[in-house]
Order: sequence, then C-alpha cells, then structure tokens
Amino acid sequence: METHLNGIKLAYSDEGNGPAIIMLHAFPLAGAMWREQVAALREHYRIVVPDLRGFGDSDAPPGPYLMDQMADDVAALLKKLGISQSAVVGLSMGGYIAFSLWRRHRQTISALVLADTRAAADTPDGQATRESNARLVEHEGPPAIAAKMIPNLIAPRASQALRDELARLIHANRSTGIAAALRGMALRHDSQPDLASITVPTLVIVGTEDSLTPPAEAEAMHHALPNSTLMQIKDAGHLSNLEQPAAFNAALQSFFTA
Repeated sequence: METHLNGIKLAYSDEGNGPAIIMLHAFPLAGAMWREQVAALREHYRIVVPDLRGFGDSDAPPGPYLMDQMADDVAALLKKLGISQSAVVGLSMGGYIAFSLWRRHRQTISALVLADTRAAADTPDGQATRESNARLVEHEGPPAIAAKMIPNLIAPRASQALRDELARLIHANRSTGIAAALRGMALRHDSQPDLASITVPTLVIVGTEDSLTPPAEAEAMHHALPNSTLMQIKDAGHLSNLEQPAAFNAALQSFFTA
C-alpha cells in the first residue's frame, strides 16, 4: 500500500486487527526487516510497517532527512489510517525516530519498544563517519555501504543466508535516501534529557553482541526510563530481530500482554 503525505509517497503495510503497533525499521534497510514480527503479532494486533522516507518503495527526495521530519511522516501516516494511539517499535534508526515522535507527538504513543538503539546524539567522530559513509554511497552505490556495514550489523556467527538477505535489502535502496538518512542521523537531537519524561510502558531490547549500540547503552536507558523493562537477546548483534526472531518475538508478546 502507499499514501501521499508531507510531499512524498510513503509505502507501508497494514495487517491484522486489534491494538495498533507501528514498527520503524533500521538503517539502511526497509520495512521488510519486520516480516517475522508481523507474522507473529498480526493475529492479535494491527501491525503498520512503513518504508521510511528514502527507503524501500517510498520516495527518496533530497535530504538530509531529519529525525523530526521522519517522525512527522509517521504521525501523518497514523492520522491517515485513523489510528489515534499506537505502540511504537523502533530499532536503531527507528529508535531515533521514536524519540522524536515522543517529543513531537507523544499523545499518539501508548507504549514504546526501543531496540538496539541509543538516546545520545552522535559525537563529532560519529558525525564525521556518517558523512564519510554518505559520500561513499553517493560515489559507489548501495553495495559499497552494504559491504562496509553488514559485518557490524550482526554477530560474527550469523548465517550466510542472513548476510545475503541484508545485502538484498540494502542494495534495493537508493543512494539518495541512504545518504540523506546518514546526514539526518548525524544532526539528531540528544534524547537523553527526554528519558525521564517517557512514562508510557517501555521495553528496551539489545543483542548481547551488539557492537554498535552495546548492552551498556541499553542498560543506561533502562535505568533512566521510569517505566521500563530490559531484555537482552543472546547470540544477537545489532539486528536482534533478524538474528534471533523467536526470542525477539517472545519479548514483544510478553511485553504487549503484560
């Protein structure tokens, strides 16, 4: 499905019936990364999965894509679908967008799942790396960023089949969207001061082998969030939902039925 909002075409899926859950994908992937979670949850929940601005089948206009702008896209999509309140699941970049959604549209959020993400803004070194990667993808295309990023996105023992699937998802995106999201992430707000205000039920998930947003980051968020639960997924790196879908799904189901 697709809709037009905020000047772009936004692609999305909308499956199931029940309380709404919107799932925000990681960089540089697309909504398809949530396939296992949609299959596990759609019997009892309405699951909305957008291809975020610049990714998948959505438009990729010139950037940068600020996290606030992407959060506004999500809020506009929920409004178009007649969803006044939803649980929000965000992994990595999706978590950054979830923080912006809380600051700008908190009335739409009934619960939060923050997976393999961090509240802090990029350091100057992190910003420089984002810009270097943006230039890399602009000059050499998505396969170059896939080759550079995939080893850091998953645990060392991850299967070749998963590596191939990640490459397929990344290669399907456009250089414009990848670069624009990189530059937008580099400019994102520090969300650490907002953590104490997040009073909705919150689940923090992290892979025990996540080297990009390691367990220490998740533990710090958990301690700063007033109404949170922490779940560590064994034998998973940064993309814990793809590496250990059964454990990830069990964590979601337990949280949403609590």
